[in-house]
Amino acid sequence: MRTCCLARERVVWFLLHRLSLPLVSAPGGVVRSKGCRMSADEALDALKEVQDFFEDEKERLSNGVYLRMCDALQKVYSHIKDENKEEEDDEEGGDEESDSEPERERTEDDMELNELSDFWEDQFDFGRPRAVLPLEGLIETITMDIEEKRVCAAVRVLNRALHRSKPDDPADAERILQWKEALVEEGAIKECAEILKGDREFCGDDDSNHWMHYSILCSEILELFTRLGENDALFRTKLRRNGALKGVEEYVKGQPLGAGLPVLKMLRQQ
Repeated sequence: MRTCCLARERVVWFLLHRLSLPLVSAPGGVVRSKGCRMSADEALDALKEVQDFFEDEKERLSNGVYLRMCDALQKVYSHIKDENKEEEDDEEGGDEESDSEPERERTEDDMELNELSDFWEDQFDFGRPRAVLPLEGLIETITMDIEEKRVCAAVRVLNRALHRSKPDDPADAERILQWKEALVEEGAIKECAEILKGDREFCGDDDSNHWMHYSILCSEILELFTRLGENDALFRTKLRRNGALKGVEEYVKGQPLGAGLPVLKMLRQQ
């Protein structure tokens, strides 16, 4: 816990330093910045440096802390982009006539990762029969989609559903058993393993979003393998047969002290 607090403290200092914001002390020892406005391009450049810092510090952070930091970076990035877009719209709006066309409705393409995963989670509704988004839809996204953001959102929805399930509830246990079989039969486990190995090609992201989405996606996949394989020796065997072990081994080679080690140990258990 102390390590996590120190890591967050270092990140706060680093972020404020790179954004060139004057620092002041607030009650309780919290560090805050005094007002200073940057351009959107300057802020995005600084954010990229913070991303590089996170990547360097990744091995010192637990998987949960690293994932929360990536989510926080995604929110900052989205906020900067939205603010910049609003300013551009305001400038253009002054030259438009009052009878201009109404704004179009937002679509999934307009949503960032956190919003999209929340939206799909409501539609999935824990895989109930009348859910708008069935399990097959999530699996198709994991195996076929070319956007990291969408694949990551689909894996996250599954993780949340597994987390909220009750193993002692017969209905939940039966549903999760069906999910496990479907993930294997439809190739989702194999695709997740390919992603961890870096063999899956994606498109549609700029460099900043690619780094964040890929890092978060790998963390979500590691969590998914853990939730599926814990306390289930039979399914761990199925995970290994479908490439999960090899995928995690390749991932750990690049992150030898990261969150993949506990998952690797779990998958090696007979």
